[in-house]
Amino acid sequence: MRLTPLKFQAYILVSLIFIIALGLNASQPAQVEAQEGAAEPDPIIIETIFAAMTPAERVGQLFMVSFQGNNVAPGSEIAELIQRYRVGGVYISAENENFINNQDTPAQVLALTNAFQALAQTTPPPLPVTENSTATPVVTTSYTPMPLFIAVNHEGDGFPYTQIRNGLTNVPNQMALGATWNPENARLVGQIVGRELALLGVNMLLGPSLDVLDNPRPEQGGLLGTRTFGGHPFWVGEMGQAYIRGIHQGSNGQLLTIAKHFPGFGSSDRAINEGLPTITKSLDQLQHKELPPFFRVTNLGLNDPDSITDGLMTAHARYQGLQGSLPISLDARNLATILALKEIAPWREAGGLIVSPPLGAPAALEGIVGVTQESFPARLLAQSAFLAGSDVLFLDNFAFRNEAPAAELANIQNAITFFQEKYATEPNFQVVVDKAVRRIIKAKLKIYGNNVLQTRVQIPPENLNLLGNISQELDRIAREGVTLITPVTLRGPNPLPGIPQPGDQILIFSDDRLGQDCPTCPSFSFIPPTRLQEILLQLFGPDATGQIRPEQVNSLGFSFIKNALSGEATPENEQTEELLQEANWIIFAMLDVNPDANAQSDAVKALLRNRIDQLRNKNLVLFAFNAPYFLDETEISQLTAYYGFYSKGPAYLEAAARLLFQQFEPMGAAPVNIPAIGPLDLSPDPTQTIQLQPLHKIGKNGDLTSLTEQSQPTSVIDLQVGEGIRFRTSAIVDKNGHPVPDGTLVNFLRYYPLEGLSLEPLTAQTVRGIAEIPIFKERDTPLQVKASSELAVQSVVFNIGPGIVETPTPTATFTPFPTDTPTITPTPSATFTPTATPEPSPTPTVPPPVVIPPPARPVNVVDLVYSLLGMIVIGGIAFTLGSDRLQLEERVRSALVAVASGLVGYVGYTILAMAAPRTGFWGTIIDIGAADHWVTPLVSLLFAIVGTMIWYLKPGRVFGARRTGQETPPAVTKTEEVI
Repeated sequence: MRLTPLKFQAYILVSLIFIIALGLNASQPAQVEAQEGAAEPDPIIIETIFAAMTPAERVGQLFMVSFQGNNVAPGSEIAELIQRYRVGGVYISAENENFINNQDTPAQVLALTNAFQALAQTTPPPLPVTENSTATPVVTTSYTPMPLFIAVNHEGDGFPYTQIRNGLTNVPNQMALGATWNPENARLVGQIVGRELALLGVNMLLGPSLDVLDNPRPEQGGLLGTRTFGGHPFWVGEMGQAYIRGIHQGSNGQLLTIAKHFPGFGSSDRAINEGLPTITKSLDQLQHKELPPFFRVTNLGLNDPDSITDGLMTAHARYQGLQGSLPISLDARNLATILALKEIAPWREAGGLIVSPPLGAPAALEGIVGVTQESFPARLLAQSAFLAGSDVLFLDNFAFRNEAPAAELANIQNAITFFQEKYATEPNFQVVVDKAVRRIIKAKLKIYGNNVLQTRVQIPPENLNLLGNISQELDRIAREGVTLITPVTLRGPNPLPGIPQPGDQILIFSDDRLGQDCPTCPSFSFIPPTRLQEILLQLFGPDATGQIRPEQVNSLGFSFIKNALSGEATPENEQTEELLQEANWIIFAMLDVNPDANAQSDAVKALLRNRIDQLRNKNLVLFAFNAPYFLDETEISQLTAYYGFYSKGPAYLEAAARLLFQQFEPMGAAPVNIPAIGPLDLSPDPTQTIQLQPLHKIGKNGDLTSLTEQSQPTSVIDLQVGEGIRFRTSAIVDKNGHPVPDGTLVNFLRYYPLEGLSLEPLTAQTVRGIAEIPIFKERDTPLQVKASSELAVQSVVFNIGPGIVETPTPTATFTPFPTDTPTITPTPSATFTPTATPEPSPTPTVPPPVVIPPPARPVNVVDLVYSLLGMIVIGGIAFTLGSDRLQLEERVRSALVAVASGLVGYVGYTILAMAAPRTGFWGTIIDIGAADHWVTPLVSLLFAIVGTMIWYLKPGRVFGARRTGQETPPAVTKTEEVI
């Protein structure tokens, strides 16, 4: 019988089906249910759009520009950049006077964004023919109506890091959310931001910040301030991930997030974008501290795609551990190294965007060697950022600060024209541009869908009616974040002596600094000096509860303190001194302390330093509506109470008033290190008792029996040697009552009391505060298990029988266990000598002999059946392969070789599996095979295939003509004779 190609393919198909069946059986435990979400952009559509673009359109997509004013009419400067230069995005801000923060701000912004998108999706009018027309790039008849990125900064807490304020919900900043230690609060606020910005036509948020603030630097004004979720990488990642999830949910996927400042700016000694810092950390240190939050939001393995950021914005910062003097934003070698890390590379490969920081910032200019005031390095800045790895080049303030707005427009045009020239003449540059453009197209398809070119993306004005205030949620979030900073040792009772009484005088000092969106914009107070007084009277005045009267409360600004301390004899200073003397309560509403930028900001420090004698016997209460780390130890000790609010929004001012009248207890905790108080300590609380819950009983063959469905919890379970239990701890909390960070080590201690034998502790890491581990019984004698983590050594003891000596109800401590206290020895000890006697038992009883437990059987009858089936299939294929040239005897021999080879693999694997230790990768494979019954059959199948191939490789069987001549040659047909 001749082996036709069709029959050969059929045999191969049978083998593949068998292998796939085994693979499916093996993959079932790891199967993850697909999550519903936005449809993935179609790669074919991406390529179609890319092919339709002209070279000028492709180059233009790389640039996101800012502009001055709000003129978006055809022929305006921004219209020319959108329609002639085909820029891919526009950044809007009140600072650039694109809109004014007044009552109709949302309508202004929506009109602006709709005008931008109309320009982007409308064919431009023909160019007028002039003598200078060569200065403008040639626009071909082809026009791709690709929508724009429209980006904004919206970090919360109003001015200065929230550009669109009036008409939108006044959301808290990131540190105020971090102080709640509740990711759900971050998600809710992100949801508000995403919903409102999407209704205004904004589709790119430059945030959130994922910087880990491990060094606050209060002596330099705080620098990063409250623009961070905290000082621990785990919690920054948790909160950032939740915030991003909320953004995507609130906007229905129509607002991209650009997490910043990659790879981390928390250790900087310069203000963001204002100076070029050198961060003294190696790549390894960055991977342990700064980078984990970014790893978290780029982890494609998560089940929730909403938690994945769409892009990263790099930082204008040098990193001492990385070779080179360029900032990472302009450093092609070092940024590429970080983006190639295994934690980020898959996200980048899947289309993750890299956005440059503002390339006109002073920090960017400082990073370019040889820059003078004579010539702005527009081409060099854009090229350096692009070749470093940025897909989107953010050209904001793209000129020297003393230059006119026209210079910025010329610099932008210069940079784009330069890129067009390089794209046309340098193939390598063209390849890099094309990759970036494909990522940009994919990001825009994520927002607007695969029919983006046929979709009008303008937002109907009536959608503004959907803007709403959800103040109740923000009020709750504000209260949950309020932190009692001092007295630090106080637990439980409120440190205040009571609430203000009818005869008390209350004097409120507020930081009266002024802000301004732009040089020609009207100024406004960060905290209106009388605002806290107004809230107090509204809540507790004559028209409310009647607890205070208007004449009891007075309000002044910090500048009054500084003037009074100057010693000048003026009526204003005399009034301030008089109010200070009469006051029973002095309330300070403080922001950050930076005298260089705001001369009055250090008024509280100056008053405590110079007038503390006059302030004795008064209730001094400080409300910090910014970062909590600006006072030193002496200043803090002079206060009656020091509270952190972190944000100055209306919900936080109201929370301060309610706290003064003790309507709630502060629940938050500082998410950053406060130098005067101590470091941020997230280690396990030593006063807690760790509970142990048995999840599954593990049989000798790996079978699992659930133990979580028992009606009554138990602390005693009987096991035979070789059986085990998978334990789960209770949630291990830190000293603030929050789950410890992921990766916290938990030791599981095993003790055989009848033998006085302690085994080496087993270690597991926490996930959301909980650790799990399987523990097997290795001796035929009672076993006791407990858990500890650092100084948290109290644990309920779990007894594993049979033959266990009866014990009373489980207690927090157990005498026979070795003390797992780190102060005794720097590292956990594997063995110990118990100092206490075991549980009562007959003294003369000799412990049973030690039995070395046999390992769980790695194979059983199911594995044998699967293996034999595989061998038979391969044997049948081997028998058929030689049907046209081998005698029956040799065909049978080939089938037997296949079966024999498979048996060799089966027996060999069984011997190795029984003899090898169940540890490491090999142990995992054995356990999986014992549970799922696919490893042994697969090994047998592979051995059978290899044996068959080796047998047939002998010349004359399949791959060559026989030399013996024993086989009768096939008859020659008449057709073959003619041929």
